[in-house]
Order: sequence, then structure tokens, then C-alpha cells
Amino acid sequence: MIGNDIVDLELAAVQSNWQRKGWLQKIFTESEQNRIWKAENPNQMVWKLWSMKEAVYKAHQRRFSLSPKYNPRDFICADTLVGIDTYWYQTVSKQTKKYVYTIAYTDDTNFISKVFTDKSLEYKKTLQYYIADILDVNLSAVSIKKDDNGIPGVKIHNKFTDIPLSLSSHGSFSAFTINL
Repeated sequence: MIGNDIVDLELAAVQSNWQRKGWLQKIFTESEQNRIWKAENPNQMVWKLWSMKEAVYKAHQRRFSLSPKYNPRDFICADTLVGIDTYWYQTVSKQTKKYVYTIAYTDDTNFISKVFTDKSLEYKKTLQYYIADILDVNLSAVSIKKDDNGIPGVKIHNKFTDIPLSLSSHGSFSAFTINL
């Protein structure tokens, strides 16, 4: 199972004052808060941990076909692992000066991920081309749609497949992760 999340650091700085009283306590455990304050760059650590939690939320929601319900404190970050209930997910994060991007997964799957640095929906079109090529189907047969729980999926000839897919966008950045 896979999930992903991207945070545009410039936009996050405008949208959220994570240093205001009570914000960190609502989102992060005491251990995670200590990790933030001890980090060389606390701002990047806030958004790294946030994106780890979000990516795992998406993977967990997909894994169990859950309806949308997100409580960040339910997701516990321990190094690169994130736990929810009795389930643990591995994460890998990429941090640049402009964004933080995290992929969450349950096993060593053969996923492909790509980050786009524009505000367009070009990432969905690129993903459709990629799927059509790999599955050797006509591009017009491939679509990306959300199910009743808001989980994105791949449709071939208007039928949902079991291909794990996660989409993320924030500000100037978009990304996909797919396991084919």
C-alpha cells in the first residue's frame, strides 16, 4: 500500500503559523515536538513530520477503504516509521528549500513517483500516458478518478483497477506515486 504528500514550504509559511500557542500540541506528540525543537531547521521538521503523517493517512485510508477522517495525533512518527493503531508504515522523505515530499508504503513495492513543479494538472496527464504505456492500452481508456471515499484510483475502460495510486498537490507542487 502506498500514500504520498507534498508541502510547498513557501505557501505553508503563509497559510500556517505553526509557532502559535497550542498548534504543535494539537498535531504532534510530545516526542515529535521535542524532535522539532531539537532539529537544525525546526520549520522543515514540522513539515516533514506533517507530510509523513499525511502520506501514511492516505496509505492507511486506501488499505482499509476508510471514509475520510484525519486526526494527526493518531499517527505516531518514529524516525522513518509512522504508526497508526497497530499498523506501521515505512516512509521516505525528500526535502528541498522549496518543498518537503514523503512517500509511505507497507512493503518493498515497485512504486514510481514523480514531483512536478508547476500548478497545472500536467501530472495527471503524465500519469495517464505512463499507465497506458505500461499496460499497453489506448490512452483514451485510462482515467484517474476518486472513489466514494475520495481515494484516487485508476480506471481502465471506466472500471476501477486495483492499482495503488496516491496523488498530492500543494501550492506550486504536485506529485504522484503509483505501484504498477
